[in-house]
Amino acid sequence: MGRLDPEFLAADSYPTLLSAGARKQAMAKLKSSETLAKASRVFAMRTAELRGAVLALVDQLEAAARESDWARVFAATHEIRGLADTVGLAAAGRIANGLCHYLDSIEQIGIVPDAAIVNLHVDAVLRSARTEDDAARHGDEVAAQLAALVARRLAEIKDSARPATTAP
Repeated sequence: MGRLDPEFLAADSYPTLLSAGARKQAMAKLKSSETLAKASRVFAMRTAELRGAVLALVDQLEAAARESDWARVFAATHEIRGLADTVGLAAAGRIANGLCHYLDSIEQIGIVPDAAIVNLHVDAVLRSARTEDDAARHGDEVAAQLAALVARRLAEIKDSARPATTAP
């Protein structure tokens, strides 16, 4: 079967949807202070809703960690890392990303996660999501330290899985 070549159309070959005058009027409306103020209000309202959703996910994460339900921990953490930065919880998102990385790696290796490492991450996510002042002051450092812990632990696991070599 032959391969189809994509057809590319020049931008100016599309029909014009608005006349030049209508385009100018639409752009003026989009740039108006009234439109910008309305958009800001809508965005702030939606951000508050999303922030509430992230905090509900944090509660779910806490419950899943207490039950050592690693699949639920991963699911909540995955959602938190995707949404947290959007609602001003960047540190929580970075820490959640580190936990996702750890849980992904552990699953690929085929072993059970270390509850202490998971709980350190969960506690850090909880604190950074619920106490923004602490997150602003310490979030980057906490995320970096937890990432170093995960890297060290994963290296130890990989080293212990290598077959020992004996000297001749």
